[in-house]
Amino acid sequence: MTPAVRRRLKRPLGVLYVGPALDSREFLDRIRTSPMLISVGDRVTEFAEEMGRTPDVQVVDEVERRESREAPDVPFSRLMKAKNPAGSITSAAIAAVRKAIKSRKKPARVLIEGEEDLLAIPAVEAAPLGATLLYGQPGIGVVVVAVDESAKESVRKIYSEMWKEP
Repeated sequence: MTPAVRRRLKRPLGVLYVGPALDSREFLDRIRTSPMLISVGDRVTEFAEEMGRTPDVQVVDEVERRESREAPDVPFSRLMKAKNPAGSITSAAIAAVRKAIKSRKKPARVLIEGEEDLLAIPAVEAAPLGATLLYGQPGIGVVVVAVDESAKESVRKIYSEMWKEP
Protein backbone atom coordinates (compact mmCIF):
# COMPACT_ATOMS: atom_id res chain seq x y z
CA MET A 1 0.00 0.00 0.00
CA THR A 2 1.23 3.45 -0.80
CA PRO A 3 1.76 6.00 1.99
CA ALA A 4 -1.07 8.09 0.48
CA VAL A 5 -3.48 5.16 0.81
CA ARG A 6 -2.38 4.53 4.39
CA ARG A 7 -3.09 8.18 5.23
CA ARG A 8 -6.47 8.03 3.44
CA LEU A 9 -7.52 4.93 5.38
CA LYS A 10 -6.96 6.69 8.70
CA ARG A 11 -9.89 8.99 7.85
CA PRO A 12 -13.38 7.52 8.31
CA LEU A 13 -15.21 6.33 5.18
CA GLY A 14 -18.44 7.69 6.66
CA VAL A 15 -19.71 9.60 9.70
CA LEU A 16 -17.87 9.01 12.98
CA TYR A 17 -20.17 8.76 16.01
CA VAL A 18 -18.52 9.33 19.40
CA GLY A 19 -19.77 9.09 22.98
CA PRO A 20 -23.32 10.41 23.46
CA ALA A 21 -23.90 10.52 19.70
CA LEU A 22 -23.95 6.70 19.81
CA ASP A 23 -27.24 7.00 21.72
CA SER A 24 -28.71 9.62 19.38
CA ARG A 25 -32.03 9.02 17.64
CA GLU A 26 -30.30 9.58 14.26
CA PHE A 27 -27.72 6.85 14.93
CA LEU A 28 -30.18 4.35 16.39
CA ASP A 29 -32.76 4.90 13.62
CA ARG A 30 -30.08 4.41 10.97
CA ILE A 31 -28.95 1.02 12.28
CA ARG A 32 -32.42 -0.23 13.20
CA THR A 33 -34.15 0.67 9.92
CA SER A 34 -31.47 0.07 7.31
CA PRO A 35 -32.55 -2.54 4.73
CA MET A 36 -29.15 -4.24 5.18
CA LEU A 37 -26.79 -3.74 8.11
CA ILE A 38 -23.17 -4.85 7.71
CA SER A 39 -20.73 -4.81 10.63
CA VAL A 40 -16.97 -5.09 10.34
CA GLY A 41 -15.33 -5.86 13.67
CA ASP A 42 -16.10 -8.03 16.66
CA ARG A 43 -16.97 -5.27 19.10
CA VAL A 44 -19.05 -3.25 16.63
CA THR A 45 -20.99 -6.43 15.76
CA GLU A 46 -21.84 -6.86 19.46
CA PHE A 47 -22.63 -3.17 19.76
CA ALA A 48 -25.19 -3.32 16.93
CA GLU A 49 -26.84 -6.29 18.63
CA GLU A 50 -26.92 -4.39 21.95
CA MET A 51 -28.58 -1.46 20.14
CA GLY A 52 -31.38 -3.72 18.93
CA ARG A 53 -30.26 -4.86 15.49
CA THR A 54 -28.52 -8.08 14.52
CA PRO A 55 -26.24 -7.26 11.59
CA ASP A 56 -27.28 -9.01 8.37
CA VAL A 57 -23.60 -9.51 7.55
CA GLN A 58 -20.92 -9.75 10.25
CA VAL A 59 -17.21 -9.66 9.42
CA VAL A 60 -15.20 -10.69 12.48
CA ASP A 61 -11.76 -12.04 13.36
CA GLU A 62 -11.98 -12.93 17.08
CA VAL A 63 -9.50 -10.18 17.91
CA GLU A 64 -10.09 -6.86 19.65
CA ARG A 65 -7.33 -4.29 20.00
CA ARG A 66 -4.76 -6.93 19.02
CA GLU A 67 -5.93 -9.33 21.75
CA SER A 68 -7.59 -12.70 21.07
CA ARG A 69 -11.18 -12.92 22.24
CA GLU A 70 -14.27 -15.08 21.93
CA ALA A 71 -16.37 -14.68 18.81
CA PRO A 72 -19.23 -12.20 19.22
CA ASP A 73 -22.29 -13.73 20.87
CA VAL A 74 -24.53 -12.56 18.05
CA PRO A 75 -26.77 -14.93 16.08
CA PHE A 76 -25.98 -15.96 12.51
CA SER A 77 -27.33 -18.61 10.14
CA ARG A 78 -24.48 -18.96 7.70
CA LEU A 79 -20.73 -19.03 8.30
CA MET A 80 -18.00 -18.40 5.75
CA LYS A 81 -14.28 -18.34 6.44
CA ALA A 82 -11.34 -16.69 4.72
CA LYS A 83 -7.73 -15.77 5.37
CA ASN A 84 -6.69 -12.15 5.30
CA PRO A 85 -3.29 -11.11 6.69
CA ALA A 86 -2.96 -7.80 8.53
CA GLY A 87 -2.74 -4.75 6.29
CA SER A 88 -4.11 -6.52 3.24
CA ILE A 89 -7.23 -7.42 1.35
CA THR A 90 -7.07 -10.91 -0.16
CA SER A 91 -9.19 -12.17 -3.03
CA ALA A 92 -10.48 -14.93 -0.70
CA ALA A 93 -11.67 -12.35 1.84
CA ILE A 94 -13.31 -10.25 -0.90
CA ALA A 95 -15.09 -13.35 -2.22
CA ALA A 96 -16.32 -14.32 1.26
CA VAL A 97 -17.66 -10.81 1.95
CA ARG A 98 -19.41 -10.70 -1.43
CA LYS A 99 -20.91 -14.15 -0.87
CA ALA A 100 -22.21 -13.16 2.58
CA ILE A 101 -23.79 -9.98 1.21
CA LYS A 102 -25.44 -11.81 -1.68
CA SER A 103 -26.55 -14.77 0.47
CA ARG A 104 -30.27 -15.25 0.95
CA LYS A 105 -29.55 -16.94 4.27
CA LYS A 106 -29.05 -14.15 6.78
CA PRO A 107 -27.60 -13.22 9.15
CA ALA A 108 -24.33 -14.35 7.59
CA ARG A 109 -20.95 -14.27 9.31
CA VAL A 110 -17.53 -14.07 7.70
CA LEU A 111 -14.87 -15.32 10.09
CA ILE A 112 -11.47 -14.01 9.09
CA GLU A 113 -8.25 -15.75 9.98
CA GLY A 114 -5.91 -12.79 10.23
CA GLU A 115 -7.32 -9.27 10.30
CA GLU A 116 -10.67 -7.87 9.16
CA ASP A 117 -9.88 -4.15 9.51
CA LEU A 118 -9.67 -3.29 5.79
CA LEU A 119 -12.65 -5.40 4.77
CA ALA A 120 -15.02 -2.45 5.09
CA ILE A 121 -13.68 -1.49 1.65
CA PRO A 122 -14.90 -4.57 -0.26
CA ALA A 123 -18.06 -4.59 1.86
CA VAL A 124 -19.01 -1.11 0.63
CA GLU A 125 -18.14 -2.15 -2.92
CA ALA A 126 -20.39 -5.25 -2.74
CA ALA A 127 -23.24 -3.84 -0.64
CA PRO A 128 -26.50 -2.77 -2.27
CA LEU A 129 -27.35 0.91 -2.41
CA GLY A 130 -29.18 1.89 0.77
CA ALA A 131 -27.27 -0.53 2.99
CA THR A 132 -25.49 0.69 6.13
CA LEU A 133 -22.02 -0.42 7.15
CA LEU A 134 -20.59 -0.06 10.65
CA TYR A 135 -16.98 -0.37 11.69
CA GLY A 136 -15.08 0.68 14.77
CA GLN A 137 -12.61 3.53 15.00
CA PRO A 138 -10.55 1.98 17.85
CA GLY A 139 -10.68 3.92 21.07
CA ILE A 140 -12.84 6.63 19.47
CA GLY A 141 -16.26 5.48 18.26
CA VAL A 142 -18.23 3.89 15.43
CA VAL A 143 -18.14 4.87 11.77
CA VAL A 144 -21.44 4.67 9.89
CA VAL A 145 -21.22 4.42 6.12
CA ALA A 146 -24.41 5.03 4.17
CA VAL A 147 -23.83 2.95 1.05
CA ASP A 148 -24.59 5.26 -1.83
CA GLU A 149 -22.86 6.13 -5.12
CA SER A 150 -20.53 8.54 -3.32
CA ALA A 151 -19.36 5.83 -0.89
CA LYS A 152 -18.85 3.39 -3.76
CA GLU A 153 -16.84 5.99 -5.70
CA SER A 154 -14.63 6.60 -2.63
CA VAL A 155 -13.95 2.87 -2.41
CA ARG A 156 -13.14 2.67 -6.15
CA LYS A 157 -10.59 5.46 -5.67
CA ILE A 158 -9.03 3.66 -2.72
CA TYR A 159 -8.81 0.43 -4.75
CA SER A 160 -7.20 2.22 -7.70
CA GLU A 161 -4.60 3.76 -5.39
CA MET A 162 -3.93 0.45 -3.61
CA TRP A 163 -2.90 -1.30 -6.75
CA LYS A 164 -0.89 1.47 -8.37
CA GLU A 165 2.71 0.65 -9.03
CA PRO A 166 5.09 2.79 -6.91
